[in-house]
Amino acid sequence: MIEYYLHLNALTDAPDDCIAKPSPIGVLTREDLIKECCAEGTGITPYEAESMFKRIETVVTENLEKGYSINTPLLNISPSITGVFTNWDDSFDGSRHKLRFKSSPGVLLKAVADSSKLHKIDRKKTIIDIYSFTDHSIGQETNSLLPNGVGELKGKRLKMDTSDENQGIFLIAEDGTEYRVAVYVTNTDSTQIFQIPELTAGNYELQVRCIAKNNKKLTIGYYDKTLSVK
Repeated sequence: MIEYYLHLNALTDAPDDCIAKPSPIGVLTREDLIKECCAEGTGITPYEAESMFKRIETVVTENLEKGYSINTPLLNISPSITGVFTNWDDSFDGSRHKLRFKSSPGVLLKAVADSSKLHKIDRKKTIIDIYSFTDHSIGQETNSLLPNGVGELKGKRLKMDTSDENQGIFLIAEDGTEYRVAVYVTNTDSTQIFQIPELTAGNYELQVRCIAKNNKKLTIGYYDKTLSVK
């Protein structure tokens, strides 16, 4: 069961247009997935699962580096190059162009999307509200990110346990890479002031992940606007 809530759509002129935001019940890490693989009755040991994960990671990364694309029932991965080439004779220049790997759902994930049941919830139950983002290097509310600059979030129920790696402010790149904020100056329910991680050029989704007081469930709040590094 996938929970979702509705939020006003700021991209259209219609005052009542809404968009849906998923509300995940939590985040599973690599270690969590290994534990799931070793659940009682599977006959798989933690050592076997860990070894297989490592081998798959090695095989995938080595073959991507060789120039292959990856096509599996779970997901597909292919290389992509960003940046502008000035003319037909121009070549890749690391100062102007970037190699990225993009992922897309495979047939298995597409089938899960088609078969999953959804449940609409009250937006108030999502707990986290993010009102605005300010990059103090620019000095105003903005959609731009300056790597290693100072960012500020305003909202409700933003406070988190920064010592828990599952909690924090996360910036998600278009290829799915997650960058977790490591340095926090202010950590309160209404304000987060933090150092923006070292990011490459591109668009990012900002998430706040925290476990509210007297609650064991990890909750994720989404900033409505896409943030960009030029």
